[in-house]
Amino acid sequence: MSSVVLFAVSFILVLSWIAEGYRDRQNYVISVEEKMDLLEKDRELIIVLDSYATELNEKIIMLKRIVKEFKQPLEKAKNREEEYLSNPIDSLSLMRQMHEDWEKVEKLLKKPVGQEKIALVEKMREDLPVENDLMEANQAMFRILHTYDLEPKDVSAGWIDGVQYGGKMSASDCFTMGTFSFMAGSYQIASKWLSAAKDLLVDQPRKYHEVMGITKADVTLLLARSLIASGNVSIATDMLMRDFMFGEAGSALTVHFLRNKPKPSINLESWESDESFNQLCRSSSRRQMGESKPSRLHCRYNTITTPFLKLAPFRMEELSLDPYVIFYHNVLSDAEIEKLKPMGKPFLERAKVFRVEKGSDEIDPSRSADGAWLPHQNIDPDDLEVLNRIGRRIEDMTGLNTRSGSKMQFLKYGFGGHFVPHYDYFNSKTFSLETVGDRIATVLFYLNNVDHGGATVFPKLNLAVPTQKGSALFWHNIDRKSYDYDTRTFHGACPLISGTKLVMTRWIYELDQMFLIPAVLPPRSRNFSKSLPNPF
Repeated sequence: MSSVVLFAVSFILVLSWIAEGYRDRQNYVISVEEKMDLLEKDRELIIVLDSYATELNEKIIMLKRIVKEFKQPLEKAKNREEEYLSNPIDSLSLMRQMHEDWEKVEKLLKKPVGQEKIALVEKMREDLPVENDLMEANQAMFRILHTYDLEPKDVSAGWIDGVQYGGKMSASDCFTMGTFSFMAGSYQIASKWLSAAKDLLVDQPRKYHEVMGITKADVTLLLARSLIASGNVSIATDMLMRDFMFGEAGSALTVHFLRNKPKPSINLESWESDESFNQLCRSSSRRQMGESKPSRLHCRYNTITTPFLKLAPFRMEELSLDPYVIFYHNVLSDAEIEKLKPMGKPFLERAKVFRVEKGSDEIDPSRSADGAWLPHQNIDPDDLEVLNRIGRRIEDMTGLNTRSGSKMQFLKYGFGGHFVPHYDYFNSKTFSLETVGDRIATVLFYLNNVDHGGATVFPKLNLAVPTQKGSALFWHNIDRKSYDYDTRTFHGACPLISGTKLVMTRWIYELDQMFLIPAVLPPRSRNFSKSLPNPF
């Protein structure tokens, strides 16, 4: 199936409303496979609905035929009722019809139609998206617009970041996004979505939208509130007074909305990013990797990190020397990637974020992806050998020891999937340094090419790295001389616009490097675990 259709399914099929918490069931927003299943369910439901409509239509046809039959004697009696009723045949027919036929008509009217179809729809709805799914879909679409600086009018017409995706959004879709934006306190964006919804309502059947729970009055009132909340009071008042539904009451409504200012009920702060991050995401969505790297750096073959590289060197691209950020090309083969995918996908669950202040992992809106740890329990020996081989390759690439923390994290990003800028190190007393220490370096493998979006960016380095299948991005999180944290490694994953993004991360820990890279300078800002004294 094309990315165009999958993108449309990502947003349009996920329709319920606002959520409370996350759940352990299908992840329709992130998983393409589950969206495919959702699309199949949609087909099945449409078949059921069409069959139900056919049964209703058959009943309507029968009722219209009865009406036609019942009208015939009335037409015959028109303007000659007394003569008609004096005819014994017509009198008997009238008596019989009124006594017998109307009883049968009543039974026909009361007879349920398509009860098994209704029961089937009720059963299938148990596996359909719930409120939280739409909340995540709304957040994903809002995040895409905010990050890539897109206009709701363009997106509703199928234009996303300069690409025409073919599909168009309905009035209901735009109204849903307008409502979400309004509840999030983004009133200008809400106004644009609601204006698009209002325009679409003009071209679409009114009764259909009323059945679907959206009316022109609903859209107009929320649009007026959004305009007033964003400071466009005169525009809102003029719109209300020109609308025949409100007329002179428009001024009173404006006064009411001014006195009762809306309060945001959706908090977006946990995943909002600064403008430098957004700018890099915008630039990386339409250019090749490396255009943002400093001109003094270059590509070369790494033959010196370990003796093995003299026989099989890696092609590396230096993106930054301080801090050290390297892009390795073609370090994973297609065969290895195809082995990794089935290892991770069956064990995917919502990826969590480590909260330093709590000392625990938790699901958080700042990260929207599914993750699995490799190797997992009961892994096949052949699969384990693939992971071990990749582990040895990491040591050849980095020149670092990887004895501790042998697990890798397999990650899958879907529609709007992202990770806000963050540090890979913890620098926390709640994170024990007794066994492994903190994360001295990160290796990020890209397992596929991404259709649109999804770059890895370093705002403080003005560096954007689009995905490239089989490649790996490597950087140091900690200064190699002092073992102090390097805040310039602040990085994040841009929202994915289309397709799926598969990556695998391996963190390298500092205590494994104790004799390999000894510290020569004292750190400036380390928070050591209470169970381990400060070595400096």
